Amino acid sequence: MSSDRFFSESSPVGDLGAEGASLERQSRLRNLALVIEGKNPELQYDLKHLEWLVRQGVGTQGSLLSAAEISSLSLDLDRIQQQLTTYLARDLDRNSFHNWVCTLIKISVTLVLVKEQPEGQKIDSALGLLALLLDDDFASPDSSKRLCRLLFDRLQYRRTVPCRRAVSEMLRELGVAHLTMMARESDVVRPRWVDIALLPRRKNSGEAPQPGKSGWFQPLSISTARLWSQIAPDDRWASPENDRIPALICREPWLEPELDGLQIFLDPGGLTEAVVETEGLQSLDMRKAVAGFRALHQLNRCYLDGIPVHSRKEDL
Repeated sequence: MSSDRFFSESSPVGDLGAEGASLERQSRLRNLALVIEGKNPELQYDLKHLEWLVRQGVGTQGSLLSAAEISSLSLDLDRIQQQLTTYLARDLDRNSFHNWVCTLIKISVTLVLVKEQPEGQKIDSALGLLALLLDDDFASPDSSKRLCRLLFDRLQYRRTVPCRRAVSEMLRELGVAHLTMMARESDVVRPRWVDIALLPRRKNSGEAPQPGKSGWFQPLSISTARLWSQIAPDDRWASPENDRIPALICREPWLEPELDGLQIFLDPGGLTEAVVETEGLQSLDMRKAVAGFRALHQLNRCYLDGIPVHSRKEDL
């Protein structure tokens, strides 16, 4: 629905008057709170009016939701934990939980919760991981339950989310990863960085997912060593002693010649940073990074834009 049509179907503030607009605003806030609580089955109706609620305030000029109004909605880590508890107790089915999570992601983005709430980034990260773990394209129902318990534990102790273990185990259980290049340094033949997305699997189709299709989960970033030295965070996980390649080679010595010139780091959220010793990334470098990604997450097979990467010398 276009924004023009959306606003034409909503009551203009001027027609309602200041008092009427205030009552309308309060009513929509209550409805939105019910959505967040998971108590309103008419999710689409309330979401359709969310932008109106954010943009229109009391009076003709309008105003954004106040910090107090956003806080009153209780879109917080406790709310997510409560829903997780209900789901893990089997009092909420997986599909309904997934719909609720996706709805809250839309609300969070619209409200710019990352900036408006002290724990906004953790809330967004938790919802993003849940959307992944509850999706048939990325996890089975049994895996969803087990991995959601990991996330529940992280939320209970207010630890960083998403978590390395949940992401890594999801990838390992997926077994086969279809990857595609989603973003790269622009206007450069040999870019210094690229971001790699995981394509959804097609459980009801004999065909593999096709490269080039958009994907929102990007578990792998690849950069040149020179760029990494300039942008690497100061956090301990990015220090040279936390390079995962030596441990991988110790476990599988035959990988050493294939992963020469590659470093692999795993950030607290479970996303992989691959660093290649090269001036600019070419196909060979990206496939080497994917080979390291495959070995790190113990995947059976990886495809990069439809081409298999088995992490064997002949494939590099």
